[in-house]
Amino acid sequence: MYSPTFERPKFHNLMLYLAHMSREDPHFGAVKLNKMMYYADFIAFFRLGKPITGAKYQKLSEGPAPRELLRERNYLIDVGDAVLEHRPYFRYVQQRLVPIACDWSRWTDEFSDEEMQIISEVLDAMKSMTAREASEASHREVGWILALEKEVIPYDTAVLVPEGDVESDAMFEIDGGNR
Repeated sequence: MYSPTFERPKFHNLMLYLAHMSREDPHFGAVKLNKMMYYADFIAFFRLGKPITGAKYQKLSEGPAPRELLRERNYLIDVGDAVLEHRPYFRYVQQRLVPIACDWSRWTDEFSDEEMQIISEVLDAMKSMTAREASEASHREVGWILALEKEVIPYDTAVLVPEGDVESDAMFEIDGGNR
């Protein structure tokens, strides 16, 4: 089984870049950020043989989430790179990461062209999704289905599709059918 190396600077930069690029998205909050990061890492693993950040994603009721997210989000807030806004969103309160620095090009310097392509595709595929829709899509991923609650979802599951169910595989849809 593949064991990733966590790349903290890339994790920070991916969080900040996704938040920056989603600043006009009324549906963007913590749940959607988790799913965007999951898809970016798992599609990168599928296409490139390694994830972008190497984060460990766990199964939670709302879908995959990086185990490192809260610690690293708090770090970005503590060092002044971002703030966490709480916005009313229907019956919920949306937790929205908002980058302070506006130099988004600095956040992308560490990503290869192939990684930036994947990140752009994830942003584009998920731009109109609500948090609920993003969660529901992630619930169709084999890795999420097979994992137990709070268990790490292996990157190796990125290559698996449900038997006879290729069309409904969420990552397949986000990956543009490249499986």
